This record gives sequence, C-alpha cells and structure tokens, in this order.
Amino acid sequence: MADALFRSIGMQLSVPLYKAEAVDRGANLDNIDVPLNDRAWLKEQFAEIRKLPEEEERLKRIEEIVHWTDPGPGGFYDDLGNLLLQPHLVRGPGFEKDPAFLRSTLVDFGYKGGRISWWNSATSLYDEPLELHYTGLDSSARYKLRVLYASDVPSRKIRLVADDSTEIHPLMPKTIPPKPLEFELPPETTKSGELKLNWFREPGLGDNGRGCHVTEVWLMKVLAPVRK
Repeated sequence: MADALFRSIGMQLSVPLYKAEAVDRGANLDNIDVPLNDRAWLKEQFAEIRKLPEEEERLKRIEEIVHWTDPGPGGFYDDLGNLLLQPHLVRGPGFEKDPAFLRSTLVDFGYKGGRISWWNSATSLYDEPLELHYTGLDSSARYKLRVLYASDVPSRKIRLVADDSTEIHPLMPKTIPPKPLEFELPPETTKSGELKLNWFREPGLGDNGRGCHVTEVWLMKVLAPVRK
C-alpha cells in the first residue's frame, strides 16, 4: 500500500524507501515494528544490571525499575505526557478560550527512546509557565521533589520555582539521556498544606515557543528514620 501511495500521489511513508524528510515527519512505515511498551528500555537496563559486580547493587537497580512510578507513602506521582495521569497539572483556559494554547498547557512529543513515558511531555509555550498545584499536604512534614525532563530540544534550558518566590533550581539544560533529578523542598513551601510549582524556559527566546518540557514528577514525603 505504501508503494502504491508513493506512485499515485507521492506520499513518502519511509525515509530509506521513499526519501521522506524524517521518521517523525510522517514516515510511519519506519516505526511499524517499534514496541508500544517499555521492552527496549528494559532490555537496556537488564544488560547494564548484569554487568554490576555486586548482587546488592543488582537488586537495588531492579527495585528501582519495579517501583519506578511509586512516590512512597504520602507521596504523589504525575506522568505529564499521559492525559489520564496528570492530576496536579494546571491546564489553563483550554482550547475554547485559548485556541492557540498561549496560556494553556498541552501534551507535546519529546524524547525519542527510553521509557514510553518519555515520549511525551506536558509543555507551555513561549514565556508562559507550566504549573503543578498540590493540596492536602502534611504541613508538618518535609518533602523532596524528583523530576525528569525528556525533550527533543534538550539544549533549551528550564527553571523551577516554588510558590512564586523560592527557586528550586536555576536555568539548566536537560540531561541526555533523561534521568530523574532530586531536590529538597524548603519547609516553608509546603507548610500551608499546598504547593505550587512553576517551570519556565529561557525568557524571550521566541522561535516556535517550545522547550518547557516536563515529563515525570514525584513529590515524595521525607519519612523520619525508624528508631531502634
């Protein structure tokens, strides 16, 4: 069928066969055998685990994989590229009031490879911040944040601010390959029982407005050590 479409209307569904511009520009024939799960990423992880010299290290890595999305007791997890798993995302006015999504969040394509949760991210455009809002927090507890940035434009830097005034990290490029980053949250950011997080890309960049990509976020309650 792809060959017939190419001959009849010039449709280019493959880069090597029909000289399409790129795989992610409609050459979906080249992705026909890509697994729609984490199989490829898991195979890479298991290959690395087998090389570890100590059994304790191997078990620790396996534990991390099994509990990847678990934020622990009293914690919260958002897969921001999945519309069903982003309960803390502030979406903004939405399409009816903001059809260009200049003040609304949207799901954007992202990193090519890794976990399928890295293939899409939540994003905001231009200088509009991307916001997460948490309620019902334990005002007497300490929290830490784990965040993963996966993007097809990793060089565009990103900055994180809590409650409009506390900088959690300054402008920084995204890691390649993506990896979770952890930050301690100052107690004053959660003592009200609520938390607002805002991500910003570099101001004034213009271009197509992309770059503020946030993929996975864990808000984790810091548990007191058990006394023996």
